[in-house]
Parts: sequence; structure tokens; C-alpha cells
Amino acid sequence: METTLSPKKRYRDHFAKHEIPKSLIYEMYDGKPMYYKGYKDVMNHLKSTVEIMGQSDIQGIVVNVILRYLMRNIDDEKYFAMSNETGFHLSKNSNISSDIVIFDKETLQNRENKGKYFDIPPLAVIEIDIEADAKGFGLSEFDYYSMKTKSLLDFGVKEVFWFFSASKQVAIARPNQDWIIANWDKELVVLGEYKFSLEKLLEKEGFKL
Repeated sequence: METTLSPKKRYRDHFAKHEIPKSLIYEMYDGKPMYYKGYKDVMNHLKSTVEIMGQSDIQGIVVNVILRYLMRNIDDEKYFAMSNETGFHLSKNSNISSDIVIFDKETLQNRENKGKYFDIPPLAVIEIDIEADAKGFGLSEFDYYSMKTKSLLDFGVKEVFWFFSASKQVAIARPNQDWIIANWDKELVVLGEYKFSLEKLLEKEGFKL
């Protein structure tokens, strides 16, 4: 539930690292925390932690429309898709999370599960919008998108797709190739064989975003 600041209490814009609870950390890069977008509102008691961590209506629809397509079409003997902010341990003091990921199933089956973030790369990552407070990290949202995408590719991910709801665009990145930005109507090729257009998937499911 949202609250309002009293007339005598000013909105604080800066906080010492020790003041901010670990629950508000979205990702870590070389030991430097990147917080959830909106964390300052939580620190100022204007929003709850749940409010800033939850998906928006558009994010929820897009994630589930894409996930439904993948579950219905990809070869489940070869691939394993998952969602819900899957976490990755890239290197010492560097941990990130992603909206939808697709693993090689045999690789997962042969891996020892430790109850920690994944330390192996998925084949593909699909992100919907930016949930991190990039500005507080000293970056523009475009620079953050570029940094995270490069980190995923360096980790070993074969392809990264970012869907941006404000511009209705998708960015596609693969190793050793130029990155591409296109509209949501573009037909994408995932894992080299599965084709879909987000715009058409949304239309098929009856959604207008």
C-alpha cells in the first residue's frame, strides 16, 4: 500500500550502502549492488518491497505469451525452458537474473544441483523491459542493457532477446554478430529453428498492448 510523506519529512535520494537491505538488490556486478527500480520509494516508505519487485501487467502478459509458445513448440527432449527470474552466477561477486531462459536439457540433467544460482549458461535468454535502477548504478538504461547483454554473451549464452514495451521493439544479440533492433512484428528465430513474432503471438492470444 502506498503512503505519503509527511510535510516535515523530505524524500531522501541518497542512502548509505549499509542502510539498504539486501532484499532490494536486483543484481551484482563485480561486488557492486544494482537495486530494483523504485527501491528509493521503498526506503522512503512510499511503496512496499513487493510492489517494486512484481511484474507489471504488460511484463506478465508478454512473459507468459512467449513462455506458452515455447512450451508448446520446442523439443522438450532437447530443451528445458524456465522463467521466474532465473539467477546466474557469472563470476566472483557477479550475479544476475533473467525473465525466460532456455537450457540444453542434457546439460542440466548432468549437472549437480546445489540450491544456488546456475553457474552454467543457458542457450538463450529472453528479457522483458528493464527492472534495475540503472541510473543509481551510474548508467543510462541503454548502457545497462548493453552491459548486461554483453555479460550474458561473455558467460556463454548463444542469443539474447530484449523486448521493450514502451517502444514496442526487440533487440537481438548473438556472439560475433551485429546486434539488431527491430519492431515487435519481426519474426524471430530462436535456437536456430523456432520462429515467432511477438505481435502475432499477442494477437493470437487476444491481447492488444
